[in-house]
Amino acid sequence: MKKIVGLALGIACLAAAVGAQATTVAELKVLGTIKPASCNLSMVGQGTVLYGDISSSSLSQTAFTPLPEKNTSFTINCGTGHTPFGLTFTDLQNSSTVPGILSALNQGHSDVHNFGLGTVGSNKTGGYAITLKSLQSPGATLSLITRGSNTGGWLGANDGKVAKWPNQYSWRTGTALVPASLSQMTGNIAVRAVINKAQDLTLNRDIPFEGRASLTLVYL
Repeated sequence: MKKIVGLALGIACLAAAVGAQATTVAELKVLGTIKPASCNLSMVGQGTVLYGDISSSSLSQTAFTPLPEKNTSFTINCGTGHTPFGLTFTDLQNSSTVPGILSALNQGHSDVHNFGLGTVGSNKTGGYAITLKSLQSPGATLSLITRGSNTGGWLGANDGKVAKWPNQYSWRTGTALVPASLSQMTGNIAVRAVINKAQDLTLNRDIPFEGRASLTLVYL
């Protein structure tokens, strides 16, 4: 019995010794995260375009009334990084659009370009069009390009007209319809507002109008 026990103990000790020497492989891990350039979008005057007071007597009873063009500017700055990026424009007053109102501009706009000016009571006040102009990057003049979604092919958009989301807008530096990789750019936003027909408004009180659109910076 003692020999059997001694043998069992000897085998157990041998197994423990082998097990203690069995770790012959170790794993090396190389970790990190590659982050895109972080870009900031800013607008002069917080993006506010003011038309001020408009006399009701200047409005047509039976036709849409276009207002003068107003401008503001924007900057996109990515610091020292270079990356392709673009913008989308979402109409936050989309339910207030007046179909066909941009025809008063005679510039080929359709309702995909038609941003709403809000409602007063049940009356829709009007609409406005956005045009991107004077796109510049340090040392380069940019040309506008667009696509209908985040997966479509890019097309030239030399007229600068802005269609609502999900359309995307970016810019190229060469002839190829490919978004340029930039560190900084500036541009102007031109707005043309059009007021609804006077017969469709209640003109015995002040009628404020407020167009609101969200500009979203997208990395491409």
